[in-house]
Amino acid sequence: MKLREKKIREPTIPTASMADIAFLLLVFFMVTTVFANEMGLQIVLPEKGQEVKVKSENIQKVYVEELGSLRLNGEPVAQNEFVDEVKRILASNAEAIFSIKTHPKAKYQYMINAFDNLRLARAERVSFAPSTEE
Repeated sequence: MKLREKKIREPTIPTASMADIAFLLLVFFMVTTVFANEMGLQIVLPEKGQEVKVKSENIQKVYVEELGSLRLNGEPVAQNEFVDEVKRILASNAEAIFSIKTHPKAKYQYMINAFDNLRLARAERVSFAPSTEE
């Protein structure tokens, strides 16, 4: 009687359940991932097509110059006096609206600093005017 020769088996990795494992990993990471809510500027915009009438004496113009210095209604204001000046204006006119206009070459951070200082002075009504090339 002749014995059968043994076939040599090569080891293999079973791939039948790979799709299941990949799907479970995908679901796991989707469920456990914490998405950061980025805090941006909290601004309430008017509805589309809505027009708001504003008295010109209520508009206070804040201009951020190229190097970060500030002008309030055309007059230069020191950074450390800006909040107090805004508080004084708000005390005399509660309906004041501050319009921020920034020099086109000024850093974005300068405009954000001006906005933060207005919020620090409790100015609720702030608008951003588009800057034009000078």
